[in-house]
Amino acid sequence: MDLNRETPPLTYTRCLMTTTRYADRGVSSSKEDVHKATESLDKGAFPGAFCPLFKLDEHYFAVPHLDGAGTKASLAYLAHKYGFPVTVWKGIAQDSIVMNIDDVACVGAGHEPIFVTQLINRNKFLISGEVVATLVEGCKEFCANMSGPGTTLTYAGGETADVPDLVRTITVDNSVFTKVAKHHVIDASRIQIGDKIVGFSSTGQASWEDKPNSGTGSNGLTNGRHDALGHRYAADTETYAPEIHANRVYCGKYHLGDPLPGDDRFSVASALLSPTRTHLPLIKALAMNPHMAASGHLHALIHCSGGGQTKIGKFGPDNALYVKYNLFPTPPVFAMLQGASGSSWQEMFSTFNMGHRLEAVVDARAVGTCIKVAERFNIEAKEIGEVYKSSQHEKRRVCIETVHGTFDY
Repeated sequence: MDLNRETPPLTYTRCLMTTTRYADRGVSSSKEDVHKATESLDKGAFPGAFCPLFKLDEHYFAVPHLDGAGTKASLAYLAHKYGFPVTVWKGIAQDSIVMNIDDVACVGAGHEPIFVTQLINRNKFLISGEVVATLVEGCKEFCANMSGPGTTLTYAGGETADVPDLVRTITVDNSVFTKVAKHHVIDASRIQIGDKIVGFSSTGQASWEDKPNSGTGSNGLTNGRHDALGHRYAADTETYAPEIHANRVYCGKYHLGDPLPGDDRFSVASALLSPTRTHLPLIKALAMNPHMAASGHLHALIHCSGGGQTKIGKFGPDNALYVKYNLFPTPPVFAMLQGASGSSWQEMFSTFNMGHRLEAVVDARAVGTCIKVAERFNIEAKEIGEVYKSSQHEKRRVCIETVHGTFDY
């Protein structure tokens, strides 16, 4: 294997990210201004890791983390308002937790207890105590259900604030805190030219899930609900910012209860609200697999959240060219969104996970192990790409080859 191989003999055209539907709605998947504002912050003991780790002592590193369900909570509010049961909010509780625990799992967390706290900001005029109670119960249940041998999620309470002057409906966020032993740290700076990228499907039904997952996750739901749902929902003015131009507000053709095209196991609403799958059990099994642990073949884990399939471009060597040439077929929920919105496939792949929300960057000899470990959990996995050395002297690039076109970010 030539670990210094140059860009494969393919011609890529750099995609220019101009104004998009996401930006028109006041959201950014790349968050350039946020990254600029925080670039001076301490990157922790492993600056190249997926999220910061801070030294506690000679043996352990602290891993604090904060994230939430985003505007998916607004979709849950809309669905509940139009007759979906109050239990729809339990999925939002799970979304908010998973966006934290899957991030920290990507740096090796999960061997030590993970403490989970919950923050709810609500407009009390619209969000009832029953909804708050359901969110709290959902958080407790998820922590209990995902705790098992070697893994403990401890619900440590939280805060509910009534802030109708600030919040139109509700925000649901969680913070987690845990520690990682030095020998368990997964540092994405270990990525090497010649590594393979293994994707783990975000659809289907993992062994710990009680029903199939559409694969939606918790990213891109501002686009998701406005592009899918019809303009009749524009009457629900509390569910969107008045600054958004009218032609970007609920400009789709579907009702909440319409069957999802291509997969009638879901309605449009239930597909978009499908709870974000945690990969924590799978990640732990990969990290503890004797073949992986002893050899050091596991170089990085990437949670394809904000930025979708381009997320990996934030990590690894500066001269890396990540070529993804064998992605999973586009799940029906994303095909529906693209068809409803007319969004470019370029934007779809940089906004949504498009079929897999977790990927491992490994030595080529570990690809088979990754696939076999995933099979134990009823998760489809396959080699989806490779790390090349870019022939251009620029910061990392991500090239995605799909049936919808080839995109270079």
